[in-house]
Parts: sequence; C-alpha cells; structure tokens
Amino acid sequence: MYKETGKEKMIRFSIISAIAAVTLYLFVSQYTPTNEQAVVQPEKNQLKQMAVVLQEMNQQHHSPVLAMIKEHENQPLLIIYKVDVQNNYRFETQHAVDVEGAPTDIKRDNVSDGVWLKTDDNWTYYDSQLQQVQREEKNISKEQPTFSVDINEVDSKQYEIQIHNEDGTVLKKELEEEPLSVVRLSEQKDLWFVLFEKDTILLVP
Repeated sequence: MYKETGKEKMIRFSIISAIAAVTLYLFVSQYTPTNEQAVVQPEKNQLKQMAVVLQEMNQQHHSPVLAMIKEHENQPLLIIYKVDVQNNYRFETQHAVDVEGAPTDIKRDNVSDGVWLKTDDNWTYYDSQLQQVQREEKNISKEQPTFSVDINEVDSKQYEIQIHNEDGTVLKKELEEEPLSVVRLSEQKDLWFVLFEKDTILLVP
C-alpha cells in the first residue's frame, strides 16, 4: 500500500484548503447583498400656503379678490380668487397657473392688479391674467398690515386667535389647528381669511 509522504500530504491539504476558500467566497458573494451607492435626492422645499388680498371688499367693490399659492397634485399653483359674498362666500377661480419651485413670499403690486412671487431670492411678476411680465421690482408693494395677530395655544388641540388694530381687539376665535397667516378681505374689518398648513377658512367677528 502506497504511503503518502509528508510533502504530498501538505500539497493535498493546500489544494483542499484553496478549493474550500474559493467555494466559501462564491457562496458568501452569492447570498450577500451588494452595497449599492445610495442616490441622495435633494430635499424638496416645503411649500407653504400664502395669500395676499388684491382688492378688499368696500362700498365700491362688493366681492374681495385675492391671490393664493397652494399645492395641487404636488405642484405649486398660483390662483386668483373672487369671493362671492352674496353666494355663501363662494370662491370663484378667476385665473390659475402652475409655478416653478416653492415660493417663499407673495406681494401685491403697487399700482397694478398683478402679484409678485419670491422664489430663491428672485421676484417674478404675474399680471392680472397671471402671465409672467417683465417689471421692475421697485413696484413691489411695501405696505405693512394695519393689524396684528396673536395666536395662543389653549391645549394640544385648541388655539385661540386674536386680531388687533388701533381700536383694540376686532376678532377672537378658537380654532382646532394652528394658523399660518391671516389676510384681511374687508375694509370694514368684518371678513378675514385664515390659512393653515393645508386648509383655509373665512372668519367674521
């Protein structure tokens, strides 16, 4: 009977070890998920509902007009609404247009019926038909509200909103959601538009 030499035994064990190592590597490679480099998507700016009144209700104008930014099908939408006070305060869409990016501010124009949107520190002017028109930024209205708004958290599900002007408190209401902003729609201070994260409501004293 042939007796294996020490050298042959070492060679045989080396071959077996090499085969075992290759087999183990292939097995591990097959069942171990590969580390794919994750593609980091840029964070989308959060769109905030905003509104600005273009025409308050007064003796000459019985229906207020406002411009509003809201999200529609994951796309910012600029809308001009007319509020039909005589028809249960129905919001009638006058014009609407998709806008690029996520606007961070909205202003009325000094003299025209247009509206300005600020996106990435750039202002864009839309005329009364919501067509983009070249216009100097000096025409952006710098008027400040003649009222102030206090929002107090009553409890985790209740907020109190108080609106003040030079005459004192003109409106006090409790709401179930924290408002983002308030727009006055009437020169008589008897119609207010409140914006929340997703919803809106009209308030009267």
